[in-house]
Amino acid sequence: MRKVKRTYAKYFGVTRRRMRIKTGASWHTYLMIAALSFIGGVGLTYWELNGGSVIGFISKIEALETENQSIQGQLLQQKIEIQLKSISGDKVSGDISKLQEENNKLKEDILFYEKIVGKKR
Repeated sequence: MRKVKRTYAKYFGVTRRRMRIKTGASWHTYLMIAALSFIGGVGLTYWELNGGSVIGFISKIEALETENQSIQGQLLQQKIEIQLKSISGDKVSGDISKLQEENNKLKEDILFYEKIVGKKR
């Protein structure tokens, strides 16, 4: 314990070898400089961004994004409708071709039977 006291007195006590002179400012000064720098930075940013007009710009961007999303939803619905119409149109054209083939077969059958029986007119 005495050794610790001697070491402490040697470096920090009244009888230390050299006198320490503080050349820097205290922590209070550094804290004040930091606070003033922060406040100055915030003020400069506010002035540079035209005092909040950027917030109006950001709200316009958000409104346009929501409008864009609604338009994209409508576009998607229209694309789906077009695809459904295309699919139904393909189905109808397929049905028409089948019915025409069946109609042609029936006409051939009628001609065949008319040849066998003869025309009745």
